[in-house]
Amino acid sequence: MNSKNPKLSVVDGDKDTKSDGRRQRSQRSRQKILEAMWAIMLEGDMDPSAAEIAEKAGVGLRSVFRHFEDMETIHRELVLLAEAKVTPFMMQPFKSQDWKGQLIELVSRTVDLWDPLLVPHTAVETRRFKSKILMDDYKRSRLKELSAVKAVLPADIPDHETTLLSLDAILCYSNIRRLREDRNMSVEKTKVVMTHMVEAIIKDIP
Repeated sequence: MNSKNPKLSVVDGDKDTKSDGRRQRSQRSRQKILEAMWAIMLEGDMDPSAAEIAEKAGVGLRSVFRHFEDMETIHRELVLLAEAKVTPFMMQPFKSQDWKGQLIELVSRTVDLWDPLLVPHTAVETRRFKSKILMDDYKRSRLKELSAVKAVLPADIPDHETTLLSLDAILCYSNIRRLREDRNMSVEKTKVVMTHMVEAIIKDIP
């Protein structure tokens, strides 16, 4: 999964269009707009305007708002497309049969998702305080992260809630951002550091 080549596949927004040709052109335009926004954000502008997106996509400003109701809609579709792309990866069966081994695998999976989720995750973080819908999406994503840990951690271990929340804090995207961006660590080094933190918590649990 490569965030620099997202290969977005948009949902058909023109289901009532009779002409297959028009429908295909519409889908291509929507895809160009989303890919343009993705590219701009990768270049460092995490809150591009509709005019900037239109210019990057090579379409008119009216075309942007013909395919998307507003900027919030574009941000949300980026998130939904990215989630649809990575969900099968996260749902793969674990190779390990014991929960400690599965947690270590979860570390690796979570770090691997940073690059493909960087753009949509940042888009939501940037705009969530201006939009209830995006704030709800943000909270839903954080609950999914917690659920991923909860699904692996045995419910009968001592001090389950504290351990669960500690692991959730370690595996959060804020930690990955700090290591990958602020500390300029590679994917593999990030996995080493986060695995070290997880193992420190679970090593004495029977």
